[in-house]
Amino acid sequence: MKTLAFLFLLLTQIVFAEPSVLTDPVPAAADTTSDTVTSPSSDIDTLFSGVSTAGLTLQFSDLPTPPYVGEIIAVTVKLTPTDVASGNIEYTLQNEEGIRIFSDTPRRNVKDDGVYDTFYFLVQSPSIRLPDISATLTSNGTTSETLIGTPLTATTLSPPSGFANVLADKFEVIDYKTTPYNNESNVVIFTVKASRCNISDFSIPNAIKQGFESKLSNVGESQMTYYVIIPNTEESLNFSIFNLKKQRYETLSIPIVVDDDTVSTGQSDLSPTDARHTELKVSAAAVVVLMLFGLFYWRREKWYLYLSAAPMFYIVYALLPNQNICVKKDAPVYLLPIKNGTIFEMTLEEEHLEAEKEVGDFIKVHLDDNKVGWVNKRDLCTN
Repeated sequence: MKTLAFLFLLLTQIVFAEPSVLTDPVPAAADTTSDTVTSPSSDIDTLFSGVSTAGLTLQFSDLPTPPYVGEIIAVTVKLTPTDVASGNIEYTLQNEEGIRIFSDTPRRNVKDDGVYDTFYFLVQSPSIRLPDISATLTSNGTTSETLIGTPLTATTLSPPSGFANVLADKFEVIDYKTTPYNNESNVVIFTVKASRCNISDFSIPNAIKQGFESKLSNVGESQMTYYVIIPNTEESLNFSIFNLKKQRYETLSIPIVVDDDTVSTGQSDLSPTDARHTELKVSAAAVVVLMLFGLFYWRREKWYLYLSAAPMFYIVYALLPNQNICVKKDAPVYLLPIKNGTIFEMTLEEEHLEAEKEVGDFIKVHLDDNKVGWVNKRDLCTN
């Protein structure tokens, strides 16, 4: 009986013993070490890479509708992933035909789904082909696949007479002034603001002489100051442009209102002839002097004589002949007294010219045929 009880107790201990002691393997230390070392390294690499290594994807986003010859068109490409916007992207454009790049730097717009870069081109012929475009991320040399440019056909305008050779979304004359140039002609100077316009092509048909005094050409907004010499029989300066938004020609008219005084174009000053103004001022001063002398004889008060001294001094000063200055041979004569202004004549030899007034570094001089121009002080004779 004692033997049976001992065997029962031993069997009970075996059944309820800890299974891990008998059957569980010892955990492998190498697996735990591998997990704790490699994971942080991967996180650090991801943190400092900055750009996804999946590669660049480039596609056309907006393509222009069939354009006109002379129009500035926009070509937009979409670049993904979006995080490439933080890096330096270099584009390669090649194999274009009938167009030329108008702005070297694309305009960028970053959205949630990608980076949108817009290039602007000037259409130069009816048969055109958009360029093949590829992008390279300079930080790691990742390059996109090349987009193949598509062909387009541009429409050639048949403009009316007086067309000024520009197409624009907006073209506005914001300031103008007319002054005599010589006995037969006037010079009209005007300032224009325009948008999406190749303003460098502006030209007015049948002008005696014309040119830019200043010019700033941009896609968004261009601005120019332009001069035109026309016969003084013209009552207005008329020309036309093509409005891209309205898809039609528009005629602009600048009324000719001759002003003998100064033409103001920012820093410019033009006064081809102001003899009539001088005569009127001298005549008015003479009338004032006569009135003051009459009051003196009537009231016998000397202070009338003192007051008459000022207009008398002006009459003497105004009637004095202008000083002659010596101008070097081959000196440029400018239309306006501004830096990099238009040169309309060169002195053929050393000349002594009548000087009238100074504006900055320029002196207004009288030339032959009643012309008036401006010479720089550096072109005066040294002796």
